[in-house]
Amino acid sequence: MKFERSEENIGNRVFKGALFLAGARFVLRLFSMVNLVVLGRLLAPADYGVASLAIVVIGFVQVLSDMRVNSALIALRDIDTHHIDTGFTMNFLRGALIAAILFIFAGPIANYMNEPKLEDVLRVICVVLIFDGARNPAFMMYQRNIDFSKEFNRRVASTIFGSLAAIVVAVATESYWAIVAGTLAGRFTEMVLSYWRIPYQPRVSFREWRTFLGFGGWLTMSGIISHFTQIAPQFLIGKYMGAAQLGYFTIGRDVSQVATRELATPISQAITPGLSAIAHNNTRLRGAYRKAQSVILGIALPIGVGTALMANEMIAILVGTKWLPSSEVVVLLAPTLAFTMITSATDGLAMAKQATRAMFNRAVLVAAISLPVFALAVWQGTFITVIYALVFRLLLQTAVNMYFAKTLIGDSFFSPFTASWRSLLAAAAMAGAVLAVPAPFAPGDAEYVVLLEMMPRVILGAAVYVLAHFVLWRLAGRPDGFETKMLEVSGIALGKLRRFRRTAN
Repeated sequence: MKFERSEENIGNRVFKGALFLAGARFVLRLFSMVNLVVLGRLLAPADYGVASLAIVVIGFVQVLSDMRVNSALIALRDIDTHHIDTGFTMNFLRGALIAAILFIFAGPIANYMNEPKLEDVLRVICVVLIFDGARNPAFMMYQRNIDFSKEFNRRVASTIFGSLAAIVVAVATESYWAIVAGTLAGRFTEMVLSYWRIPYQPRVSFREWRTFLGFGGWLTMSGIISHFTQIAPQFLIGKYMGAAQLGYFTIGRDVSQVATRELATPISQAITPGLSAIAHNNTRLRGAYRKAQSVILGIALPIGVGTALMANEMIAILVGTKWLPSSEVVVLLAPTLAFTMITSATDGLAMAKQATRAMFNRAVLVAAISLPVFALAVWQGTFITVIYALVFRLLLQTAVNMYFAKTLIGDSFFSPFTASWRSLLAAAAMAGAVLAVPAPFAPGDAEYVVLLEMMPRVILGAAVYVLAHFVLWRLAGRPDGFETKMLEVSGIALGKLRRFRRTAN
């Protein structure tokens, strides 16, 4: 197993890695959609709310104790087997300790959240903390070297097992235990596969603990503050507005994140080790960052805007009309989340520069402004005001990230817009074209009818976006950016298709 990394052909390796992850995300999304369709029809909004609260608590205690071992293994310039062993030991002890603490305090947490069912759920689902802590850190060496093929296999397998477990339990119980079972099965599979065919098995060691604490100190505090800011809407809705409202929010958020989580996130994940490998060359780093941002936004923006334009139809098709209140969330969140992708590689850039203290300062600034806004939104007492507060937080985070990137690489504050203006204008043209076509949606229509009525608008929107993008690109003099990368991918795909046809003949 290689611990050193190569700077050779970084761009193509990053893009190939992103394709692997995007492929995994696509397969994951298919199973997640099946999962969502089945569970959405078998479970009530309150069931989703209980499970969502448990996952929020689990996520928060993980962030609270996270020493950023995996991030260090990717970002540190020189590592050896001692780093792997120490990382494994620290992760496992952390997972076991916080699982025990959560098991003990499950009752008080459930009482505080005014949700008695949460106690038993927390005592079962806390096992995932042990599964996560027992993963093999040597698996990260593949990501360090921008090889995501094994990550592809692991994610697909864990999602398949998790989805199957959730569906089986949902059919048997029609309760929130289906989501718990799916989470446990998926995380257990991820843990097992982190050891499968990996040439290095970690041992117990504390030799490099100072290295990890030195790297992860500011990063851990930054993660705690950022995560608390991110989960504040879920926490506040669950505590003050009830599990059913939290269920509507959870479904709406999941549908809204199609563009960001399933397509753009894999590209962002692949970029981090690539930027780390060229962090010492600021000129290359600046160029790579700009191009990465333009590609990510070019993919995410039309999907996010399109999702918002057809929110009612997507909710009805995926989970049924009983979830239509979630469409309010989709209309606001989907385009906002897609727009935030304009700075999605900023964390990767900061990790490459090891600017962990600056990441902490950024998290404090965003939290100091956002949390009072969330409190005011809850005081107003309506579900939609909390969603508006979340939109405000996302836009604030984007502006702060733009300034953060400027300070890290000495670039212009507006460089993300100069690199992506064609995507923004093309998305606006797409929205105008889709809005000009009547939307005949009726809540009583069957799902296949809604789908058939929606497809012409989807095709129109996609065609207008692509056409507008390439017209603007030609008018701009065909600069290197999103369009050139898409043409390159299209050329590669067509070449492979021709070779396949020749072989078949």
